[in-house]
Amino acid sequence: MKINFQYDKEKDIWCILNKGKSSNNSKLSTKAYEQLVRRYGDNPTSEDTSIFIENYISENNIDIQKLITVYQKDWEIIGDIFQNIAEIIFGITISRDITVYLTINERCPYDIENNFFFVSMSISSSVRKTIMHELWHFYTWHGLGAKELEKLGVQKYNDLKEALTVLLNVECKDLLPEGIPDMGYPQHKELREKIVEFWKKDKNINNLWEYLTR
Repeated sequence: MKINFQYDKEKDIWCILNKGKSSNNSKLSTKAYEQLVRRYGDNPTSEDTSIFIENYISENNIDIQKLITVYQKDWEIIGDIFQNIAEIIFGITISRDITVYLTINERCPYDIENNFFFVSMSISSSVRKTIMHELWHFYTWHGLGAKELEKLGVQKYNDLKEALTVLLNVECKDLLPEGIPDMGYPQHKELREKIVEFWKKDKNINNLWEYLTR
């Protein structure tokens, strides 16, 4: 699996318009979306958003190609290590390459079917945490979720896959940016604590999944 960073303005527009106002796990709007609405009203068009993005990038002196280079180099330092850890835990290998699209949005959705996710250009620190978090969803899906979604339902699967990223703080702690753990969402706090307690006793992802879903 190779991670390739790119910028696609159409993808950026989609990310802001579809995931800026709210998401499955948060009803709060992102800062970028709030700024967009203040400038263009409650129903911004794709054309409005395109102009907004251009102005945002210019006003914030964002050098997209430089960021792509920085993100690629930074990920390559830990990418193989992370992949090895994930493959051992989930017992699978993801062979297809994954594209990481840059966005000015602070919310970073993913698309497993089409092998891509987003990272935010608005984050001042390393985007390693975002990359690891999103890739953990890919491993969870291919290793566990694909055969379980129909049984569990969308909401329960969503809660489980989001809560499982707490294991990044245990198994990939040294790969995360210093002082920036994977915090998850407030509504998953108890579930994340439950996962960590189980993991201390049994580091088998299949046993953990059975425990969480029975």
